[in-house]
Amino acid sequence: MGNPKNFKMKCINEIKKFEVRHKIIFFLIVMGLTILISRFLTSILDPNIIIKNFEVHHFYYGLILLIITSLMMLYKKGNFKIFLPLTAISIGLIIDELIFIGTKTRGQIQYNTTFTSTIILAIIIMLIIEVIYYYKSKK
Repeated sequence: MGNPKNFKMKCINEIKKFEVRHKIIFFLIVMGLTILISRFLTSILDPNIIIKNFEVHHFYYGLILLIITSLMMLYKKGNFKIFLPLTAISIGLIIDELIFIGTKTRGQIQYNTTFTSTIILAIIIMLIIEVIYYYKSKK
């Protein structure tokens, strides 16, 4: 049989890889669900608030949530379990609105036509995350 100390270290490393892999999958699922839910809600009603002729899109909600979550992660010590879903939600909101703002389309019909572009952008980001994880786990 092998060295028990090496076996223990190998098991610990495998558990860490398993944990990271599941965090990535959880992140991607929450991000995808956020995109789908925000698309559904915006197709039913217009959740954007207008302040002095400035329309606050859910891009800004996501950006504010991402900034708050990042600041909380900087100053909080201990367990970060809540920050993973908050970050995934904020990035999902940003991605969903990014295509809409970038193409300068207006109205519900045009917003719904950007769904394919948003899904493609989300898939590209998911693939980038997976590639980074793959190369990082090989080292």
